[in-house]
Amino acid sequence: MKRRERYQVVVLREDGKQYHNSVLQWFQLKKYMTVFVSIAVGLLTGTVGFFVMTAWHGNLVASNLSLLKREKELRVSVQALEQTLDGARSKLSDSESELARLETLARNENLRIPQPVLGVGGAAPEGVVSAALDIPASDPQVQELARGIEELEGQANLVSRQTSDISGILLPHFEKLSRTPSLWPTKGFISSRFGTRQDPVNGRLSYHEGIDISAPKGTPVLVPAKGLVAFVGWKTGYGKCVEISHGGGILTRYAHLSETLVSTGQAVNRSDLLGRVGSTGRSTGTHLHYEVRVGGVPQNPRRFLLY
Repeated sequence: MKRRERYQVVVLREDGKQYHNSVLQWFQLKKYMTVFVSIAVGLLTGTVGFFVMTAWHGNLVASNLSLLKREKELRVSVQALEQTLDGARSKLSDSESELARLETLARNENLRIPQPVLGVGGAAPEGVVSAALDIPASDPQVQELARGIEELEGQANLVSRQTSDISGILLPHFEKLSRTPSLWPTKGFISSRFGTRQDPVNGRLSYHEGIDISAPKGTPVLVPAKGLVAFVGWKTGYGKCVEISHGGGILTRYAHLSETLVSTGQAVNRSDLLGRVGSTGRSTGTHLHYEVRVGGVPQNPRRFLLY
């Protein structure tokens, strides 16, 4: 059997005497070297792992910074879109309110308000702003949403402009229309027209300065347009009479009433009740004598009647 090799290590002191004498067998030296190598490998592995973790952490930090930047861009984009959308909503709401007001006024005048019509295709109408939104985010979905809101904003601008145009056209006329005697003052049929006619009492030709509307006694007589009551009382030939000044030199007269229901100086509006049909004064039967004068000159009332 082969004998194991041994190594002897002798340590001497300065005086030459032996300090220590230790015998290391080969298997012990091998064991120590294995431990040393393991430690060295562990340190190397740890160092490499440290650098790998450091690099990974750096990438993670960079990725987080990129995400934070992206989040900020999206937040700015969403805020810009919300502001634009709120502006479009506000314009549409204002247009809706204005159209409702115009419709109410027009309904009183028996008019129809045209609804704004949105154009399709082609260049934007002159005066309609449709600038692109400044959206920093490059996300396709955000950009698509921005384009949709741009289109909505353009339509809101168009509706707002058309509403403004309608308002600008109609409002100046509403005051004039409200003072124009366009309403039939009572329900009945015309028994005597405006102009030259044969007098119903003496049979002679005479000039009839209004129209006679035959109706039963007590039939309501309504104000055909807003104005101010200029006269209430008895007039020779006319019997119980009411006169209303509508401004602009326009005056209406209602004669042969059975009763009057307004007073001098009273402000009246269209469709207000002013009296009732009768046969007072120079009359052959119950009817309303209705006159319209402009600048004191009698006009054919039918020229003003719309409904």
